Amino acid sequence: MTVTHTDGFPVAPARAGALLIGMGERYDVQVTLGDGVFPLTALAEGKNATALALVRTGFGDPPTPAVRPAELNGALASYSALRAAPSARLPARTPDVTYRLRLTGGMARYDWGINGQAFDMSRPGALRFLLSQGQRVRVVFANTTTMYHPMHIHGHTFQLGPAGPRKDTVIVRPGQQVACDFDAANPGQWMTHCHNLYHVPQGGMMATLSYQT
Repeated sequence: MTVTHTDGFPVAPARAGALLIGMGERYDVQVTLGDGVFPLTALAEGKNATALALVRTGFGDPPTPAVRPAELNGALASYSALRAAPSARLPARTPDVTYRLRLTGGMARYDWGINGQAFDMSRPGALRFLLSQGQRVRVVFANTTTMYHPMHIHGHTFQLGPAGPRKDTVIVRPGQQVACDFDAANPGQWMTHCHNLYHVPQGGMMATLSYQT
């Protein structure tokens, strides 16, 4: 399998055996198959659940429903292994403003939020981060919870690191952080939120990126 795009943006072709995909993420891949019947398997991370499809290019016996392809234990198309194609890469630039958004909460109290605060739709300005048109903005998502959070920024696409993939949604693993750089070139009031619908709007893991005039 060769990864060619992330969230619609080209990357330098990268070989991999498996993908880790969060809600809202997209990948384009090219797969080379031999002759026969092959399993296409998806596992729910952290859960005892699988999905199985069959790809047929010829005759052969189908695998059992419990099959686990060896590729799932092989090379993972991690963010660090992907590089934005030159046409998709942001120009090198030092951020003008950096915001650190701590992803907070847990299952016990179901108190999902950002920086310890749940977003309140009746007071959208209470949890907002200000930026100005033309700035290079860095948003650092720091996950303090025990769950995966696919974080999405509306109205913009961002780059991971100086040459990492261009995306609009990124998984932030438990106890880790991800820095997302983008150019403020689309004035408005834009949401950034977890793409797990159980965490927003049912929860409060959401904030506003607000352009100033």
